[in-house]
Amino acid sequence: MANMIGNMELPFWLESSWSQVQQMLTDDRLPHGLVISGMLGLGKRQLADTLAASLLCHAPVMPQQLACGQCKSCLLRQSGSHPDLKYLQPEAEGKAILVDMVRQIQPWLAATSQQGGAKVVLIEPANELNANAANALLKNLEEPGQNTFFILLHHWPKPLLPTIRSRCQVHTVLAPAAEQVQPWLAQQVPEAKAEQLIQVQQMAHGAPLLAADYLRHDAPAQRHQTLVDLTAILRNQISVSEVAESWAKDPLPRRLDWWLQWQQDLIKLQQTQDSQQVINQDVVKLLQAIARKAEIKAVFSLYDDTLQALDSLYQRRNINQQLMLEKLLYGWYQLI
Repeated sequence: MANMIGNMELPFWLESSWSQVQQMLTDDRLPHGLVISGMLGLGKRQLADTLAASLLCHAPVMPQQLACGQCKSCLLRQSGSHPDLKYLQPEAEGKAILVDMVRQIQPWLAATSQQGGAKVVLIEPANELNANAANALLKNLEEPGQNTFFILLHHWPKPLLPTIRSRCQVHTVLAPAAEQVQPWLAQQVPEAKAEQLIQVQQMAHGAPLLAADYLRHDAPAQRHQTLVDLTAILRNQISVSEVAESWAKDPLPRRLDWWLQWQQDLIKLQQTQDSQQVINQDVVKLLQAIARKAEIKAVFSLYDDTLQALDSLYQRRNINQQLMLEKLLYGWYQLI
């Protein structure tokens, strides 16, 4: 259920975003700095690549403003050797974009386009620009060369530096409605069951590509084990330190994200006493048992601590994950 737009394929939920970008191109008002912002798993990179292709193409297809896919510029881009396209990315996932990386492309920014058209810099993720790298980029954003465009991908929830945001126009990509995603998701992972499709959408906050990735890599099983561990702690069947040691071996942000969702449901349950308000219905019985015994102040305190821990992970602060987890899990144990 992805639609062909010219020679580029975009999923259905990006059609509206492309229409807005297309209109800016048609009206010749595309900003030199465009931030494409939103959660992971929404296809922001696909949208950015489509825009970059259109800007570099020598004969874009009208009125859609799409790359033709056949001119010399398109062929160079498709081969990964276009001289007027640069990428600013960390050397490894979770690393920062450093000032030296920005400085390396500045002579290129000052030079004339080799193909006689636009020059495009794609920065992903822009929220990994450290302060020095961002400062080095500011002058280029303020005074871009002729026909030079910066496309910056901002992945939530980590914030983008205000100095960067203030010099760009922001386009936000939002998650589509859940009922629209289910047929697409079923097509991507045909072996998935209906209840799994619903569950992974909740796990991924409605981001379709992330939900599909969760299904392919059996993330529901990890989520289930997370729930098993939390239940076992409350029943004194396993120690806090054992669970902390186990969790620290896996990608921690998504575990904390799922746990945070359950804590949000617990708060709703305590405030409304209405189980229908619980989003994650598969944990409702556990949450009801906790809600009857836990003090709302303690639940809010645990929620704040978990949120702060998740933020520390996104900000890549130097923290002892084992100790952090033990503190959070002990707070969970003390709820009842």
